Amino acid sequence: MKRSALLLVATVALAACSTTGGSLSSLFGNERASYVEENGLTGKDSVHVVQGRIYRGMPINHAVAALGSPRRRDTVETSSGALRVEYLYTARANAFDPGNLPRAYVYAQDRTVADWKHLDRIPRFDAYYEGGM
Repeated sequence: MKRSALLLVATVALAACSTTGGSLSSLFGNERASYVEENGLTGKDSVHVVQGRIYRGMPINHAVAALGSPRRRDTVETSSGALRVEYLYTARANAFDPGNLPRAYVYAQDRTVADWKHLDRIPRFDAYYEGGM
């Protein structure tokens, strides 16, 4: 019952947000809702995925579902010998400034989000639009 209520709230919030966006944001929002349902996410994780947000300690698979596929993924070994994965996200080009592609990074360690950098420099991931007039 509790899980169904959370899923219903997440779906309603998603529907409300997608009515104001374009077809791309609606499609991506539907993918998020499907991910939540298929993986049985509850509580904090389901809300974050549907809203396209992440938090420290979030399983990296859920973070990728929330933000979308990264442009690139690199693995490095830290000085303590642990593996750290860096996910690169870039803004999409638009007709107004096609050469300016701000970069953001999400870092994962032990399959959970450890940190991120510059996510605020990229327009909201579900708010991309095709440039042009």
